[in-house]
Amino acid sequence: MAKEFKRSTTPTKTVEESSVDHIELRDIQDESRDSTRDEKLLVRRIDRQLLPWLCLLYALSLIDRTNISSAKVAGMAEDLNLVGNRYSVALVVFFGPYLISELPSNFIVRRVGTRYYLSFLIVSWGTIAMCMGFVTQYSQLVGLRLILGLFEGGFNPACIYLISSWYKRYETQQRLSLWYMSGSVISGFNGIISYGLSTLEGLGGRRGWNWIFIIPGAITVFLAIPIFLFLSDFPEKASWLSASDLHVVQERLREDRGEQLDDKITFRKALKDLRDWKVWVLASLLFFPTAGSYTMAFFTPSILAGLGYNVALSQILVTPPYLAAAIFAIAAGIISDRVHTRSPFIVGFMLLTCVGMIMIGWGNSTACKMVGIYFAVIGNNCAIPTVLAFLSNNIVGSSKRQIAVPLQTSMGAIGGVFGSLVFREQDYPGYRPGLYASIVCLVVCILITLFITAFFHRENQAADKKGKVLEGLEGYRYTL
Repeated sequence: MAKEFKRSTTPTKTVEESSVDHIELRDIQDESRDSTRDEKLLVRRIDRQLLPWLCLLYALSLIDRTNISSAKVAGMAEDLNLVGNRYSVALVVFFGPYLISELPSNFIVRRVGTRYYLSFLIVSWGTIAMCMGFVTQYSQLVGLRLILGLFEGGFNPACIYLISSWYKRYETQQRLSLWYMSGSVISGFNGIISYGLSTLEGLGGRRGWNWIFIIPGAITVFLAIPIFLFLSDFPEKASWLSASDLHVVQERLREDRGEQLDDKITFRKALKDLRDWKVWVLASLLFFPTAGSYTMAFFTPSILAGLGYNVALSQILVTPPYLAAAIFAIAAGIISDRVHTRSPFIVGFMLLTCVGMIMIGWGNSTACKMVGIYFAVIGNNCAIPTVLAFLSNNIVGSSKRQIAVPLQTSMGAIGGVFGSLVFREQDYPGYRPGLYASIVCLVVCILITLFITAFFHRENQAADKKGKVLEGLEGYRYTL
């Protein structure tokens, strides 16, 4: 049946009135295009102010905490008598202080400012990293690793919180991917850099592995100067923003998720936020890919050595998988932001990691095991920024994220402990028990992701069909 249309009773406009309406509509469209163009230019300025410095800092933090694996195969194991589980202990002691210092990090950075806080942290951990190049006893190594964890722990939650405080929900993952993978790629060259530094054997009367700690630590300390001078603070403290630009930033965040920059945290708010079970579930997801990431960072050189490669090749072959992971992570971040979806990417990357672990443990050729290393490195390192964005997208309110982000990175630190312990020296070169444990963790991660995604989907449907208000905001929908 043809659709019936009611005749309009609105008086017919004159030609002059229609022309005026057309001109007004065109003016509105032009203003909208200008506004969109100005907003894009502002976002690019924010990118330039934040991302290069944060990427470089993250790379140095990874190098300073993980170059112990390169030093081990370059002679430190023999000099410090790293027999039995001594190496694993030296790895794991880092994470206790690291975990403790993560929790208050975002409270401190909000009060003292980004430049002061991060400059203090990098001078401190850079100095400790340098000191590790002068140790002569195992106990000294363990003590310095403890202190290193204390100063590095506050860095990641501060960076993640800073990024989420500047960008809209569906702008975050590609930035987090760029931040995380830029650091991973630069630190991925750590194998090559470490091999080059190890050739300084005898310089200044020091062993080659000493220089693997000393030179990167010195570079970290030096970088504190430009960080203090040029790194941007939170929007309301950013001196380079004009009043009109600050207003645009505030409006962007308010329209995106009802967020205000003056959302100050209180003890009562913190307790209420910690009672939200969704915060704990989303935070727990970071445990699993971080455990795998640390496992690969600490033990890939040893796995390669077990495949018959010499020290030089074991160091150099660590780099290419991280380059591949960077390409995949940044591409996934862009696509994920465009389709406004996170969970399918998390599940896919965890499945890829699972395949990689199986190939490493049960592959019948060196080529198969090498491909497995690629899959595991790509899967873990692509999942991490996706998990970070998944939490940031589904936590409403700046003060609530001050609680949720450190909780999430603390779960990552616990994953680091697991990753450091699960591959034991007595299981070398196959590391079968560690592989079994890793695969179980990957399956658990997939199940948790599917559970929380199903819950969010049900809540979004209730909001669409029954008008349910989510997180106290009209029109808000969870990111799946």
